[in-house]
Amino acid sequence: MRNPLTEPASSVATYQEVGQASLRRSRPRVPAAALGLNGLAVRLLWMQATLLVATVFLFKYTHLSLQWASAGPMLVVNGLLVVLWASFYCAPGTAREWPLAEAVAVLVLILSLSHILAPAQYAAAALKGRLIDPVLASADAMLGVHVPALVQWTRSHVWVNHALTFAYSTLLAQFALIIPALAIVLRDREGLWEYAFHFHFCALLTVTALALWPAACAFQYYGFESTIDQTRFIHHFNALRDGSMTVVRMNDLEGLISVPSFHVAGALMVAWACRRHIRLFVFVVILNAALVAATFMSGAHYAADTLITIPMFAASVVIYRKWAAPLHRNGLASL
Repeated sequence: MRNPLTEPASSVATYQEVGQASLRRSRPRVPAAALGLNGLAVRLLWMQATLLVATVFLFKYTHLSLQWASAGPMLVVNGLLVVLWASFYCAPGTAREWPLAEAVAVLVLILSLSHILAPAQYAAAALKGRLIDPVLASADAMLGVHVPALVQWTRSHVWVNHALTFAYSTLLAQFALIIPALAIVLRDREGLWEYAFHFHFCALLTVTALALWPAACAFQYYGFESTIDQTRFIHHFNALRDGSMTVVRMNDLEGLISVPSFHVAGALMVAWACRRHIRLFVFVVILNAALVAATFMSGAHYAADTLITIPMFAASVVIYRKWAAPLHRNGLASL
């Protein structure tokens, strides 16, 4: 009997099946969809293009400028990855090698979106929308949560503090490592593309929320020191709002999104992508439960930020199943 926790759904084409179908039909070149340039990838690129255009407009509107020299290394890395993917397209090799090409394709998508999203945050914060901290603090009070008291407790328990801080700091590594883990080690292309979609959907919604409903975060509203260093956040966020920051440097960026929490969304999307692989899933759930707890136990977020993120991610799951999933499956089904 198939174990649904450890095996991908039977309706999803595997790399081996795609390779056998391609060989049977004797195609001269492997279609780009088998290497990661499928219908979903194309639409995610269009989402990125839309965000890029909006970001350029907002930079001009808010009188911000980007220091292009600081973006050089990132552009070089992205360019090299595109060249690597193109080499697979020109000489795809056997079906066993295709997961590496697909991993590179998803990595390019995640990195390129991140390089657009990071400065987009700064333009969103520079719009100087009305702060919603009083609303978030009231929501916490309704939940019976007082973030300064939680932070005081965390700081008084040294090992708990260290564990939560470590879990919180792992998010970027998880974002990167989950791609080769799913594509190359586990051969789970369904989980890979679901992760790519959730990353885009949640990133676009959170940066939009920052533009509409910015928050100075609990540590500024209540006037306490977070257990996680927030010096750069405080400097950048306040400087954008008072107009003293006009140049954005790609090598000196900070996450400015408070609600919905992209840390919580990231923890959810990584764990969800691993759900078919029980051992990895258990490990990731434990790690990311600590990461989610760290968002408000450290004072980096309000507790309400976490709760608001959950329905956003649930909507992402529904939209993926109804709309996005067929986009990457259909391209392979036609091979």
